[in-house]
Amino acid sequence: MTIKAATAYEREDLVARLRTARKLLTDAAVRIPVVGEFKQGKSSLVNALVEADVCPVDDDIATAVPTEVRHAPGLTASAHFEALPGSKGAGWTETITPDEVAAYASESGNPGNTRRLVSVSIGIDRALLAGGLVLVDTPGVGGLGGAHQSAVADLPRAHACLFVSDASRELTDAEVRFLHAVVELCPTVVMVLTKTDLTPRWPRILERNQAHLHRAGVRIEIHGFSAELCRIASDEGDEELRAESGAPELLARLDRVREEAAHLAVRSVMIQVGSVLGQLESAARARRDALVHPARQEALVAELAAAKERAEALRDRGAKWQAVLNDGFADISSDTEFDLRARARAVQKEADEAIEAGDPANNWEEFSDWLRRRLAAEAMENYALFVRRTKDVAIAVEQHLDLAEARITARSVSAPADVMARLALDVAFAPSGLRQAVKLPLLQKVFGGVVMLTMISNMAGLGLPMAAGLVLGGVLGVAGIREERKKALEKRRTDAKAGVRKYVDEFINQVGKDSRDAIRHVQRELRGAWTERVSELQRAATAAMTAAQAAVAAGKTDTGARERIEKDLESLRLVRARVDDLSEHLRRTAPPPVAARAS
Repeated sequence: MTIKAATAYEREDLVARLRTARKLLTDAAVRIPVVGEFKQGKSSLVNALVEADVCPVDDDIATAVPTEVRHAPGLTASAHFEALPGSKGAGWTETITPDEVAAYASESGNPGNTRRLVSVSIGIDRALLAGGLVLVDTPGVGGLGGAHQSAVADLPRAHACLFVSDASRELTDAEVRFLHAVVELCPTVVMVLTKTDLTPRWPRILERNQAHLHRAGVRIEIHGFSAELCRIASDEGDEELRAESGAPELLARLDRVREEAAHLAVRSVMIQVGSVLGQLESAARARRDALVHPARQEALVAELAAAKERAEALRDRGAKWQAVLNDGFADISSDTEFDLRARARAVQKEADEAIEAGDPANNWEEFSDWLRRRLAAEAMENYALFVRRTKDVAIAVEQHLDLAEARITARSVSAPADVMARLALDVAFAPSGLRQAVKLPLLQKVFGGVVMLTMISNMAGLGLPMAAGLVLGGVLGVAGIREERKKALEKRRTDAKAGVRKYVDEFINQVGKDSRDAIRHVQRELRGAWTERVSELQRAATAAMTAAQAAVAAGKTDTGARERIEKDLESLRLVRARVDDLSEHLRRTAPPPVAARAS
């Protein structure tokens, strides 16, 4: 109805705004990524929650691409592919059978994502998912900073996040750092300790994890959960065993997430509708008052002119609010770049120290994996800093413009998810060992020792036996071997450090460019959104004044116009009453905030 009113008043800008807001109600999807290290029980958790083996689970199977589990009338599956290299398409989707999911979504069936999938979707008829809940089983991120960061990229758009960790061990430093970044990116984070049936001492692990998180300044809920007990309880209908599994409390928390998302969507729409109603009512009242109170016509037009001037003042202040925006994003760009460089150089220092402490040729593959994970984790934390600082700048501009109807935010920008895949750590070490590294030096030292001792003994007339020369040559040969091995080790260390330095420099360049591009994108989007809102207020003031002036020109003879305006105002009042009632209902029924706790 509000859209019809805005159309009648020829406010197409308000119509577009309301249609955008309406999408919040029609799109009921509530995304909840399930993230964590490899083999922590993420897929088993999703299967237990939906009471079906929809995600591949096996000791030798690891999830390769995100697997979305959503509601559908029957069991269905589909695979979403990337666009072909060099094309500008959006990719494509193919329907697959549920039995084929493992061949597409698992590392064994799709090693290294050679099929170039974006995700796999599974539809299933479950009450848990009927309200729009979408669980996203994600690949293990390997040290929580691995090359596959699609889960991280999805966090700013998610309504909540389930972080999964095995109950048999305490959180690692990498996991704590990951969670510290996640709480900056996602509004609600819930930690799930899995496999509690295999770890009787899991409450003690939970307490220690709470202490680790508290020291890091991270406050999140922690729930214990056993997928195996949940499965057995579902098969046998054993409610006591189901309670022991931790499923009821976790499911209740997911229901809360869905309720919170629904409340947020409706509240956002009500704010938008209320703002539009205010502008339409202002124009209608101005014209009505001019027709009903002819004596006040000139004063009314003067009041509206003053209102228009106030709206124009917003544009006059545009240079200042844009300066706040530009300065804020300049600071963000400088701070994120400095933060990224500092983080990368700290990792490089750690890498150099590790190289200096051993022989890089012996464990280079393991070292390379560690370096990639560390740098990817630093990139994610740098991205979290960017998101947090962007929110601060947005609030600063809103306060300057005093736009209280609704917070303007930019669409989320993906984290630098594929940066690590574009980088290569190329360091080749020459073969080591006696045959290749010390064969020639050994012969040189032995021969030199024999010749030297023989010549000296002959010159002195001592006539030492050849065996003595061989002994001296052997001693010199062993010393030579050690020296050559030391030189070869130092060369491998030097080559390794040079390779790491080049890798880190390329990392800084690539991630830095992604960050700068994201900053420019968000800055342009926010500037456009605020410019449009200021223009909207100006159009509202102009429309009200034009309506009043038209009423003045019409005079008292236009009785039909007065009646039409009164009907319009009555209709707007009815809509306003419904909006107010719904807003009050939302306020009373809004889910209370959940304190960080353990279950």
